[in-house]
Amino acid sequence: MALTWPMIFANALIPLVGVIDTAVIGLSGDATDIGGVAVGGMVFAVFYWSTYFLRMGVTGLTAQEIGAGDRAESQRIVARALLIALVLGFTFLALKTPISALAFNVLQGSETVETKGAAYVSARFWGAPAALGLFAVTGWLIGAGKTRLALMVQAVLALTNAALDVWFVMGFGWGPAGVAAGTVIAEWLAFLLGLALVLRAFGVNRAVLVETLSLAQLIDPAALKRLFGLNFNLFLRSIFLTIGFSWFINAGARQGDVLLAANQVLLQFIMVWAFVLDAFAYTAEAETGRAFGQRSIADLRRAVRLTSEFAFACAFGFGALTLFGGGWVISHLISDPMVREAAIVYLPWCAAVPVLGIASWQLDGIFTGATRSAAMRNASLASLLVYLGFDALLSPGGNGGVWAAFLIYFVARGVSLLVAYPALERGMTKPA
Repeated sequence: MALTWPMIFANALIPLVGVIDTAVIGLSGDATDIGGVAVGGMVFAVFYWSTYFLRMGVTGLTAQEIGAGDRAESQRIVARALLIALVLGFTFLALKTPISALAFNVLQGSETVETKGAAYVSARFWGAPAALGLFAVTGWLIGAGKTRLALMVQAVLALTNAALDVWFVMGFGWGPAGVAAGTVIAEWLAFLLGLALVLRAFGVNRAVLVETLSLAQLIDPAALKRLFGLNFNLFLRSIFLTIGFSWFINAGARQGDVLLAANQVLLQFIMVWAFVLDAFAYTAEAETGRAFGQRSIADLRRAVRLTSEFAFACAFGFGALTLFGGGWVISHLISDPMVREAAIVYLPWCAAVPVLGIASWQLDGIFTGATRSAAMRNASLASLLVYLGFDALLSPGGNGGVWAAFLIYFVARGVSLLVAYPALERGMTKPA
């Protein structure tokens, strides 16, 4: 709990960015404004979350190197990840126009929703380098067990974003573009703070720069091969997950602007609980990684048991809180009566997600710490195929079918990883 409680607050602040975006738009705009942020956010998320491997890979590798007693290599891991993050971020920024054009040709929202979504995307891509760099620095802080510093970074991100959202949207009336602008500024500020905290933790001096972070050490072929091999599998895993969540949003768009907006509101509950519960998965990442670095199966099982007990208990509590308190939150945050009514109708489906999704989130953390990225890739692909099959079968029946298929997706993710867990333990007994 000492390691986890800062990450509970830090992770709660990550989706708070999206909640604040939705709330500000919900209080000042209509269904098309909320839908514009939803669709625009989905376009950006395809590229943003597909690079989440930077956070996951850095955490697992850092924890393993610290567990093995090689702190210098743990520092080189984040330096390599930062180089990759900045190159990818500036590449996304340079290609933002063709990326946006392609994405909106695929989507199925109304013309008004897509116009407002395009304004959001155009502004949001300016924060891509900072957002990706933030993945790398927070991944290192978590892997090194410096969870309070990770909390500080996320607090700056969320609080800055909240203040700027209110100022730009409700003060200046900039709409979805104002939401994106506030997020971009907050991301750059949080990234610079995170980078400073990492460098401070390094104790950077001339010896560190020459011996630890020298160019020859950073481009070591064996280390790069390990990093790219791990990250490529995590990249594919992230792509499959992004396709799944994007498919859910697009399935809502096919139901019309009101149901698209209602699903977007409910998705904010899911994002909050997913990130809060991920705090236990993050602790499992760090402790599993250290256990692998020490080749201790007893420590691995202890980390799995302790973090999972807390995670499952909280998941049931959050599900109940959503079911019985979610209606009050929706009624106070959403001004459009049709969106508000639709969101309350489908609230029970949303409340089931923490209970059915906790196994997948917790196992993700365990497999990340063990750096078993191939198993994560395979499980993500298998569960996505199951989801798409059930969505094709159930979504023609309406938004209830859309939600039923989405819940099956969470169950499939957990089962596919659970099947692979025995092989993870067997792999620990093999030589490093």
